[in-house]
Amino acid sequence: MSPSVRENRRPALDRATVRALSGAAGCSLSFALEDRICYSFDATDLHSLPDAVVWPRSTSEVSEVVRAAGAASLPVTARGAGTGYTGGSVPLAGGIVLSLERMNRVLGIDVGRRVAVVEPGVVNNDLRDAAEAAGLYYPPDPASLLVSTIGGNIAEGAGGPRTVLYGTTRDYVVGLELVLADGSVVSTGFLASSGGISWDPASLVVASEGTLAVVTKAVLRLSDRPESYATFWVEFPSLSQAATAVAAVTASGLPVAVLEILDGETLACAMEYVRGQRPDSVSEGALLIELEGSDVAVAGSTERLRDRLVANGALSFREATDDLERDEIWEIRRSISPSLARLATGKINEDIAVPRSAIPEFVRRMHEISESTGLPILAFGHAGDGNLHVNIMLNRAERDQMRAARDAVGLLFDAALKMGGTLSGEHGIGITKADHLADELDESALRVTAAVKRALDPTGLLNPEKILTDRPNPWWRDLDGDATPRTEAERC
Repeated sequence: MSPSVRENRRPALDRATVRALSGAAGCSLSFALEDRICYSFDATDLHSLPDAVVWPRSTSEVSEVVRAAGAASLPVTARGAGTGYTGGSVPLAGGIVLSLERMNRVLGIDVGRRVAVVEPGVVNNDLRDAAEAAGLYYPPDPASLLVSTIGGNIAEGAGGPRTVLYGTTRDYVVGLELVLADGSVVSTGFLASSGGISWDPASLVVASEGTLAVVTKAVLRLSDRPESYATFWVEFPSLSQAATAVAAVTASGLPVAVLEILDGETLACAMEYVRGQRPDSVSEGALLIELEGSDVAVAGSTERLRDRLVANGALSFREATDDLERDEIWEIRRSISPSLARLATGKINEDIAVPRSAIPEFVRRMHEISESTGLPILAFGHAGDGNLHVNIMLNRAERDQMRAARDAVGLLFDAALKMGGTLSGEHGIGITKADHLADELDESALRVTAAVKRALDPTGLLNPEKILTDRPNPWWRDLDGDATPRTEAERC
């Protein structure tokens, strides 16, 4: 069974619309089926064909395309690298995919003000390299940092392993240039004529998933480079004990910059993916920890960290002795997501977040849900800020497994919310979590969210059918036997 979504049944574009779009986009526009297919999906593997794909290179081109699309009542879905896990960049209503990948310049780094000015298509790691070349540091580093773009990071409010010490992308945005739904251009924060001293509407745009405006330029705060760091790999007899140790570490006052958690099966898959051979045995729980700070602070923290972990049941405690060993540890962590494909033909990746003190309880509840639904559920993620990626492994072609997965997702969300958590730590709501949004937000909050959307996008053409939508979750389509027939374009 395919998890794809229904292709939009919009009539073919008329000649006037084609001419208007072509004039706005120049040669960087395509109506070719092969291009439309390539830009019809994200990491969820949900598909929906756009009517056209546009690759702008400047703010003025973005403005012209958005204005022309609005005149033709065509939806516009902005897109970065398509690495999202909630269908955020899938063009559910057809229309235009506005791919910002060619707007990929680091426009400048101001060492004195400690800021970088970038276009939205800049890859996260490229910005990190540019900042380090200037003697500075850009901390947000989602696991997809080698691929994901700054525009996408802003749209989703991306976090990453270093969130525990440095915060998320939201904490680094100090100015944005935005194209609004009518094609007008607005500058905020550091880019505004006021120099950033007035109210900054950019806070509304971060994590709004492209539903309020298109980001065409960003000013991002940079930090001083840490003098020193130390990387540790710690193993436990169970995931629950590793989860319990998380609270002890975060309460220690140590300069912890990274605190990642992995269960045993996840670790085995990642090690097999990296080394080409499955290990004979692995621990049932592991933590990847990094300390960052001054030379004195890091050097004086290792023994205190070891004592905390051993007191909480650690079986082994290993410090990376050089950059090669550190890179090997990080390669295992960053290989987790692709490695899980070895376990099943499909997975559903949810990124709930709970208070750190609730992680052990959530892990226990997750195991209960796995047993009751009969589906393997693996866990890893940014335990330092309570953000856990829970992966339900299944065969999408098996209707019973998909029904069990639907039950599991609901139970996992319910557990997270009852523990004071949230539906998403960094992946966003998109389409795959929209049907649960009312479980977290009350009627007043939903009303305010809808009012902001209407104010900034009165025609509803910017990334429609996301966050606030009645469209059913496409994962569960066809499960109850009342689905409409599929078209050829809907196959994954």
